[in-house]
Amino acid sequence: MTKKITTYIKENFKLIIPLALIAVLFIAFFVYYKISILDNYREYKKITAIQYFQGKKYQYTATIGLNRKKEIVELSTKDYNINYDSTPIYYRNQNKAILPTNMSVVMPTLGCAQYLTPKYSLITEKKGNYYLKTTKYDGKLGHYFLYNGLDLYFFLDEATLNINNQKIKLGPLSYVYTNSSNRNISYYDKKKDIAKTIEAKDYKTTVENDYYIVNISTNEIDYFGKNVMLTSKITSLNTIDMHKKN
Repeated sequence: MTKKITTYIKENFKLIIPLALIAVLFIAFFVYYKISILDNYREYKKITAIQYFQGKKYQYTATIGLNRKKEIVELSTKDYNINYDSTPIYYRNQNKAILPTNMSVVMPTLGCAQYLTPKYSLITEKKGNYYLKTTKYDGKLGHYFLYNGLDLYFFLDEATLNINNQKIKLGPLSYVYTNSSNRNISYYDKKKDIAKTIEAKDYKTTVENDYYIVNISTNEIDYFGKNVMLTSKITSLNTIDMHKKN
């Protein structure tokens, strides 16, 4: 068998070399095309964005860059010089929000599991269901919430903020921000389009609904009567695409 192969190569040497060269060039072109063209492809789209900073509402035009899969990979604006933190960016008059920084997806109904979702992740509400789209994941979320590992909680479902023995109803896609330096709690109610800041007194401050109770004073979640600490090292988490889609 070996002798036959050797004889075949000798007899067809002049043909094999050009074919091998063509194959190498084809592979090189494919790699170049993927890296330089497909991966760098951008379609730019303008959206009217809404954000609240220190209780003040800002509406501006943002430009998002989409890859071929219509996933957000870039974000910029010319209206304001904004240093994006974890504050969600809402689409005007739509139940959609962009998360401008890394966040963790906390799953209270699945043993309080946490997964990393990267910056520019998109949250969309459709008929009472919530969907997350990233560059590696596109699927429905359960009764979860998102946490930036420090001071901001983003709630998909309706929830109640319990602060200073008061109960404040929050609509879907709302968030709560804690400022430990001055003990202030800020929240944004997406449904009512209201942002407020409250000085937290020496009471346990929680956010709760039918699926979880979160102690935002200590960054813990009540899991069947046991306190589970939420991790602050969210970049060490497995990415959301490693979680089975619902």
